[in-house]
Amino acid sequence: MWHRVYGIMEEYIPFVFFSVIFVLMVFGVVTRYLFHTSYPWNIELCRYSFVWLTFAGAAYLRRENAHIRIEFVINYLNRKLPPWGRMVIWLFNEILTIGFLIALIYLGFILANKTWRFKSQAIQIPQFYLYISASFGGLLYLYREILGVIRHLRTNFFERPNGKRSSATGG
Repeated sequence: MWHRVYGIMEEYIPFVFFSVIFVLMVFGVVTRYLFHTSYPWNIELCRYSFVWLTFAGAAYLRRENAHIRIEFVINYLNRKLPPWGRMVIWLFNEILTIGFLIALIYLGFILANKTWRFKSQAIQIPQFYLYISASFGGLLYLYREILGVIRHLRTNFFERPNGKRSSATGG
C-alpha cells in the first residue's frame, strides 16, 4: 500500500510543479504583452517551482532509469573486467551515490533552517521553503536508490537463473 501511494506521489509532485510553471509563464506572457504589466511574484514563484520540480523530479527519473549518463568508461571497464571487478565498481558507485544523497539531505536541512528568517523579495515567504526542496528531493531519491540496490542484489546474487532462490537465502 505504502509503495503504491509513494509511486503516485512521486509522479504527481513533479507534474504539479511543472503545471504551475506552465500556467504562471503563460500568465506572465499574456499580462506582459497584452496589458503591459508584469508581476514580480510570478517570476519568483516560477523559480521556486522550478527548484522543487528539479529535486522532486530526480527521484521519478531514478525510478524510470532516465537520468542522463556518460557511460563510456563504465562500459569499457565492464567489457574488460571480471565479474568481481564489475561488482566492485558498482558497489563503489552506490556508496558514492548514497553518501552524496545523505550529505544533500543533511546539508540541505541545515541550510533551510538557517534561512528560516530570510524572506523572499516578492512573495515574502521564508527562504526555508526554497532550500528544504534539496532535502525533500534527496529523501525521495535515496528511497529509490535503496530500492534499486535491493533489486540489483536480489537479481544478481540471490536468485538462480531459473528464478529459484539460492541456498544462501535459506530457500
